[in-house]
Amino acid sequence: MADEMLRVVEFYSGIGGMHFALKGCRFSGKVFAALEINTTANQVYQLNFGDTKLLQKNIEGLTVQDLDGLSPDVFLMSPPCQPFTRVGLQGASKDPRTRSFLHILELLPQLSRSPNYILMENVKGFETSDTREQFLHTLKACGYSYQEFLLSPTQLGIPNSRLRYYLLAKKKPLQFHFATRDEIMESFPYMITRDKCDNQCSDCGRDCVAEPGCTTNEVKPTGLLPASDCTVDSTHRDRHNTGCLKCLQAKVNVELKPVLDKYNPTNCRKIGDYLEKGNNDNYFEKYLLPAKVLSKFVLLLDIVNRQSARSCCFTKAYGHYAEGTGSVLKMADIDDTEIFERYRDLTDDQSKLELLSVLKLRYFTPREVANLHGFPSDFCFPTSVSVKQQYRLLGNSLNVHVVSELLNCLFQSPT
Repeated sequence: MADEMLRVVEFYSGIGGMHFALKGCRFSGKVFAALEINTTANQVYQLNFGDTKLLQKNIEGLTVQDLDGLSPDVFLMSPPCQPFTRVGLQGASKDPRTRSFLHILELLPQLSRSPNYILMENVKGFETSDTREQFLHTLKACGYSYQEFLLSPTQLGIPNSRLRYYLLAKKKPLQFHFATRDEIMESFPYMITRDKCDNQCSDCGRDCVAEPGCTTNEVKPTGLLPASDCTVDSTHRDRHNTGCLKCLQAKVNVELKPVLDKYNPTNCRKIGDYLEKGNNDNYFEKYLLPAKVLSKFVLLLDIVNRQSARSCCFTKAYGHYAEGTGSVLKMADIDDTEIFERYRDLTDDQSKLELLSVLKLRYFTPREVANLHGFPSDFCFPTSVSVKQQYRLLGNSLNVHVVSELLNCLFQSPT
């Protein structure tokens, strides 16, 4: 599998987040076609992936022949999220912006060679929509097995919250290397090796982990796995499961501790690791919060500093609207507790602004947002794309590292 060059079709390609994720995973793949209707996003994509066939066309106009001609192994897609966001109308399948995705679902059963692999990303909220039900129904009808996830970059040690829905699908008889579940998983799947184990069941003497029928092969960040996750078919199920769990716990403590530590949200890196380096304060002046934002919204802002191990999700309205669109950075190396205590006692607006100015609050630059989203250092925007447009495009994008990890899980074959 690792030596095969997978043929990839990238729907809703945007600024290339899926493409970068594919390049960053352990498996070889090539995007044979990228489809995106947004002209500004296509300028960015073309600059970064000039050799890729980029089709600026409405997906609703695609035919079975169009897709069959590409002979795809993989579909990557991140359909419009507005129909499913909690701040939107949540029209789901009734929203016109969902039509293109529903069109893909209509085409999938008609393809003479449907893809072996599918990865889809969307906002939290998709999982409760009727569109999701149609998606799952189509996958089952077309012979796919699948697993759904709700994941955030914080689980990879990245100090940025961006909880998103993901679905991985494999066409049967291909199998996942981890045990799938009916419910949505909220952690990355990592397989425990099923080799012979020294811990044996005290009742029957059989090897606990290697017991046929046991599907407990996923490590949870919380450590001990509940007995309900094990499906050993024996007359002494509970006692045997206890032994099995002890064996698994030993493996977690010894062999897999580095993995669990890596994906522990408490071990996030610092914001300072993602900031632009080598620029003086003059460079960041254009990103300082305007006076009107400070005067009206300062108490509603999420303020972080270089030592913070978290930040809020950046949306497409970042830099335009203040509340709930992403964190702002305090550049001054001072404790702001006393500043805000004094601020609340002031009644004069000018005095308030003068007091707040010492904090040097600024927006994260587009490059810094891209860093937090996992875009590589060589990713860039055309000079013709404004800062406001850059924020919008990044807000509509995804976290590259999360998708790379999921692609590894998708393409990995069972051992």
